[in-house]
Amino acid sequence: MQKYMKNIFQVIYPASESNENEIIERFRIDAEAMRATGICVGAKHSTAATHLMYRGFIIFDEIKYPNDKRFLNTYEIYKNFQYLSKYHEHIADLSIETFFVDDLDDNLILTLKEKGWTKCFIKKDISALEHIEQGKSVWPKTSFEEMKKLYDKKPFEGKFAIRKFIEQEIIEKEERYWVFNGNVYHRHNVIPNVVIEAAKRLDKLGSKYYTIDATPEFVVEVNPGESSDRHAVNSAELFASWIKKEFDSDKNML
Repeated sequence: MQKYMKNIFQVIYPASESNENEIIERFRIDAEAMRATGICVGAKHSTAATHLMYRGFIIFDEIKYPNDKRFLNTYEIYKNFQYLSKYHEHIADLSIETFFVDDLDDNLILTLKEKGWTKCFIKKDISALEHIEQGKSVWPKTSFEEMKKLYDKKPFEGKFAIRKFIEQEIIEKEERYWVFNGNVYHRHNVIPNVVIEAAKRLDKLGSKYYTIDATPEFVVEVNPGESSDRHAVNSAELFASWIKKEFDSDKNML
């Protein structure tokens, strides 16, 4: 006789600094929307949970990634969607032309001249400098020397990603698409073919949930679902409904 167990799904958020059992304020709206659909949420996982999803801040160190085997992803899978150098090769023909270097130096200048690029966007694999100021990641508006000094203040692993410059008015056409269990979600339910094809390829990297930022013509970047913002255009209630549909099934599991 086959033995079945109830699928108990829980979403875990970072804890408040003042109370380890309380979800941090930044994620409470999302957590309440999840709870309203019947999804179990918390700052600590329940011993009864069979499947766990982490939603929170960007994780840079493996020791900070949840290591309970019940979590949907592992740190290695997380890195596949966090590091541009890991996922880009799988969707290179669907995305912005990009190559990788170890340093920003004269050899890079020569390569850019050979390509005929008078501008380029530079990202240190997992982080750009745009959070400091718009255009801070654009060469030659920002010199290599200044970029390296800024990155030295908060070192990140990985290579420098050198990306063909795309005008801001084109990049602004990008939309965020969520991929859950291989199924692509968007608030208008209009999915460009480039996103559908990208998801097919990226699914092979193992993540149960991640995001694809894309214009109708090309993929801009990919991000792990653990730390991706749902964006203000996606309500907490809509986002929770997608999670509910894909992960919080009432069906029994073997």
